Amino acid sequence: MEFDHAVNDALMRFFDKCTRFLEEVDNNPSAVTEVEKFKQGPEMRRVQQKIADILNVPYSSITYDVAEAAFYLCAYEFAIRSVKSPWCELFDEDDAKVIEYASDLREFWKRGYGHDINSKASCILFHDVFSRMDKTQVTEAVTVQVGHADTLLPLLTLLGFFKDSEPLTSTNYAAQAHRSFRTTHMLPYAANLVLVLSDCGGGDLRLQPLLNEKPVTFPGLTDRSSMPLYRDVLEHYSDLLQGCDFETECQLFKQPAEV
Repeated sequence: MEFDHAVNDALMRFFDKCTRFLEEVDNNPSAVTEVEKFKQGPEMRRVQQKIADILNVPYSSITYDVAEAAFYLCAYEFAIRSVKSPWCELFDEDDAKVIEYASDLREFWKRGYGHDINSKASCILFHDVFSRMDKTQVTEAVTVQVGHADTLLPLLTLLGFFKDSEPLTSTNYAAQAHRSFRTTHMLPYAANLVLVLSDCGGGDLRLQPLLNEKPVTFPGLTDRSSMPLYRDVLEHYSDLLQGCDFETECQLFKQPAEV
């Protein structure tokens, strides 16, 4: 079957259109200093030294980039081909957790809770999603929007999913062992967010969120069921629905001139 479709990069690649995000985060190395500090920290250094010992090469030969490349060669072979690559022999579970944390740190600071503009850049998509559900005359049974992890993570962050009590930093790796913000769970291959709006009779609409085909609950909502009343969801996100203007949030404010 063929389906009508349209490319809307302004909606699904909002991060490319958000000037403030581009200037303050995406093109700003200082926005990810915690990531760089962790790459140079003791946990990552132990991983690199262990690899060097296994290969019998000088420690200086195994940089973070080399260790990361070897790890992902192992991971991709396993994920795509179900093959245990020889590269996997260089790592144990503890090593994998360290490299996973480095990846989570990068996503946290570049697309997640690290900077407010990361999530606010998705305001345009947030409003589009709710405006579709608000239509009184539903003309389509399903609306499908296709993007990337860079599209989905800011929206999940704006909605408040997977927010820990403390931010991820270069120095709290051990304390974050049981963190909610874990991109391997949030953003697997073909990651997806599905919002199912159902009419349960009596004028009661209910909204069920599913992340990667599994029911989840809206963070902070009093009704902790996986299918709360739609009006309660609207009330919970009322501040964002009444504000969160993409053009305003993405404007790059100039610093006042010195007198």
